[in-house]
Amino acid sequence: MVRKLRTLGFDALYWRGGKLGGALEAARLEGRVLLTRSRKVREQPEGLEVVVIGANDPRDQLRELAKKLPLKADAEKFFRRCLLCNEELRPLDKEEAQGRVPDFILQTYRVFHGCPRCRRVYWPGTHYERMKKEMGAMAGREE
Repeated sequence: MVRKLRTLGFDALYWRGGKLGGALEAARLEGRVLLTRSRKVREQPEGLEVVVIGANDPRDQLRELAKKLPLKADAEKFFRRCLLCNEELRPLDKEEAQGRVPDFILQTYRVFHGCPRCRRVYWPGTHYERMKKEMGAMAGREE
């Protein structure tokens, strides 16, 4: 679900630190809402909002989340975060993308965005319009 949230433009981190207690503390320190599928969180810890997600499918998870939190997806923010490391993407000139994308991509597309942290490059490929429509539907509205 974290990749779907990032695609929608939300600042979303994935906890890889192991135990739930560490995730709770990290979320509290960073002022984040903790999303979890774990039923081990029995009560709301003081100073932290925890949302337990029951759905398995990422689309259903987002719909469930939208019912539990006042998230407002803004189409202007879609595809503005790196799916791998969550950084905000920066526009890239075609020259900056050269050598970082396959030659046929460089010749086919004009718009590129890059992650300043992991250096991954993104472009509105053939799947872009389909994903944009899917993100709009998941955000609770049709594009």
